[in-house]
Amino acid sequence: MDLNRINARLAPRSCWQAVDFGTRLYRRWWRQGALVWLVFTALPFALLAGYGAATRSLWPMFVFWWLKPLWERPLLAFYSRALFGDYPSPWTLLRTFRSYGLNGLAAQLTWRRLSPLRGFLTGVWQLEGSKGDKVGGRISVLLRPPSQRAGTLTLTLLTLEHLMTVALIMLAMTLVPWQFNLEFSVWFQEQSRLQWAFANLAWYLVLMVTEPLYVATSFALYLNQRTWLEGWDLQLGLTRIGERRRRAGRGGAALLVLLALFSAAPHPAEAQASQPESRLKRDAAESASTDDATPKQQALDLLASDTFMPFEERETRRLRESLRDDDNEDRSWWQDLLKKLLDRDRDNSDRDAPLSIPDAVVEGMGYLLLVVVLGVILALILQRLPGAAGRRRRGPDMPVSVAGLDTRADSLPADLNRALDEELARGDVRAALALLLRDGLITLFQRHPTPLTAGATEQDCLRAYQRLLGDEPVVAWLSDLINAWTRTAWAHRPSDRQQVNALRDRWGALRPALAGRAPS
Repeated sequence: MDLNRINARLAPRSCWQAVDFGTRLYRRWWRQGALVWLVFTALPFALLAGYGAATRSLWPMFVFWWLKPLWERPLLAFYSRALFGDYPSPWTLLRTFRSYGLNGLAAQLTWRRLSPLRGFLTGVWQLEGSKGDKVGGRISVLLRPPSQRAGTLTLTLLTLEHLMTVALIMLAMTLVPWQFNLEFSVWFQEQSRLQWAFANLAWYLVLMVTEPLYVATSFALYLNQRTWLEGWDLQLGLTRIGERRRRAGRGGAALLVLLALFSAAPHPAEAQASQPESRLKRDAAESASTDDATPKQQALDLLASDTFMPFEERETRRLRESLRDDDNEDRSWWQDLLKKLLDRDRDNSDRDAPLSIPDAVVEGMGYLLLVVVLGVILALILQRLPGAAGRRRRGPDMPVSVAGLDTRADSLPADLNRALDEELARGDVRAALALLLRDGLITLFQRHPTPLTAGATEQDCLRAYQRLLGDEPVVAWLSDLINAWTRTAWAHRPSDRQQVNALRDRWGALRPALAGRAPS
């Protein structure tokens, strides 16, 4: 790696300055980065997204997400070469993928896949070519202080990716003209495959921005850490001083040649013609010594600058400066307590005071808090697994209203068939479908309780029972009923009496099995 060809100024930066340097790399080459991303991922994503939309499954998109380390290798290859003036085309990166993209890829796709330091450490395998036992030693060296906040960068870009995906979906929905919004929403909710495909496309468009940005910023953190540890900026500075010294040496040699020519030529002044030869040699030697002293002084000035001055790094807990106002008499009691707990001086003889908390205790409390948070998240996930509602001792309460319909059991008529015939005789198909839907939801919930929010819609109920019961006949009947109700009540495309009677007959065959005694 020839550091003299680098297209940026290397200097020891803070982690956030290094991230800003990475954003500058992305802003300069965002078109090339997006093109590399498209060439390597467009076809795999189209195949996986198409299969996921056809089967309404999340597993294809999970596979694409799991292969992120594979898709990031070409982006890192491009940025690492572009920084040194070489701009490979996507097709060149595709042809030469085996030369840079396979080393360490198996580890990053298995036990190292969930590491938050993934982007920062990719250079160990791809750029340095480390293998085997050397990888662990190299990683431990790169993780030495100063810290690079690579995990914080990964979590920040992941959060940004999710927020941008949701925002893009909501933006597309709000751009639908208002006069078509109601019918479009009903139609779009009925097209489940279209919903999957649209959400996957929005996520891919966001990845086209966030992934090149993530690789560029992680690469900048990697360069900054190597600059801190290996003194790349010092190496470049000394190389430039050597170049100036060689140029000065060539200038001194040329001066000696000119002086020799002038001394050999006849001169009109006799005093100057008889000047001793030793005087010329002494002047030349003094000139050469002066030229030699200049680069040495420059090197000393460079080493004595603020950048290379020795510094001491301490890791300690200190109260924030805004809370360290010792002259403030109105300081609250909790500020005094925080100062006693956290603001410790390692050189103070009172460090064993009763309120001094050892570092091991603080770290233990942090790990305990992390375990508690993970336990809460796991409990919430287990509560939402299929069949979790049936394992509870007390079933959830049925909402009293679903999509504006009264779903209390005592609100239904005593004779449902008679009430349906009366509504159909009056030509009120909407009221007949409402009666049938209310009776179906109440009967289903009494047989199979499932958690529903107070503002649940018909589609929420349908999706809840699809997860709970799968492809049972009652779920297919409920789907047909809700579609007929949605078209009649909201899209103003009423169903005919034959469709209502057909739905009633199907419900009459299914209801006796559901209205029996609930399983214990």
